[in-house]
Amino acid sequence: MTDPTRPEALDPTGPAKGIASEPRRWLGPAALAAVVLVPIGILIFSNLDSTEVSWAGFQFNQPLWAILVATFLAGMVGGKVAGWGWRRWRKRRKRLKEELEVLRKHAADSDS
Repeated sequence: MTDPTRPEALDPTGPAKGIASEPRRWLGPAALAAVVLVPIGILIFSNLDSTEVSWAGFQFNQPLWAILVATFLAGMVGGKVAGWGWRRWRKRRKRLKEELEVLRKHAADSDS
């Protein structure tokens, strides 16, 4: 009888248990990373020229790829903030509708 708390020694000549049958969970994130990182790499290496940027009264030279990446990141942040605001507005609207329904029910019950 073997002790269930003690790990068994691996047989170096045989295949490791569970490795071949486990799903390859890294494939999805790796594919997504490739789909995102490859176009970003192409964007960076295609736009190495420097460009003058004027923003809020400041003027400075930046590589075009840095400007594009900063714009992309600002868009991502703006999208997250807009999504948060939209969800908050929908929750508040739903809560107000539920409160109004309760008040209408209460008014109908008191009239009877």
